[in-house]
Amino acid sequence: MTPASPAPSAAANVPRRPQLVAPAGSLAALRMALQHGADAVYLGLRDATNARNFGGLNFTETDIRTGVAEAHARGAEVLFAINTFAQMGAVAQWQRAVDAAADLGADAVIMADAGLMGYACERHPGLRLHLSVQGSATHADAIELMRERFTQ
Repeated sequence: MTPASPAPSAAANVPRRPQLVAPAGSLAALRMALQHGADAVYLGLRDATNARNFGGLNFTETDIRTGVAEAHARGAEVLFAINTFAQMGAVAQWQRAVDAAADLGADAVIMADAGLMGYACERHPGLRLHLSVQGSATHADAIELMRERFTQ
């Protein structure tokens, strides 16, 4: 005798609304994205931990704290991009970025470096992780390995 399959839940039949996630290269851009309906924004520091580290863009920690407060007040999330690979001899800089994301109230971090993801899991177990496209998980087995290792 085969056990019966559970009945699908009502929630499983409800179509999900797509989530609008916008990049924010400045506090002004974050505000504009929120004003125009972004459900989440992603941002990064003005340093090598951020793949979009371009002159005149990105955030100081003070700006991030302000942006997180404004996003949360509107019911939106902030995803903190730490989407480059830690450099030999400078890993502490990337670890400080993870710590800053957690301390500043980010809802999740977007990361490429598996070693840094391990650090985030150990130091900040409640911090949600997203695998960046820079993480180069290019096939199902690689993605499954990351899911097994880094989901909490």
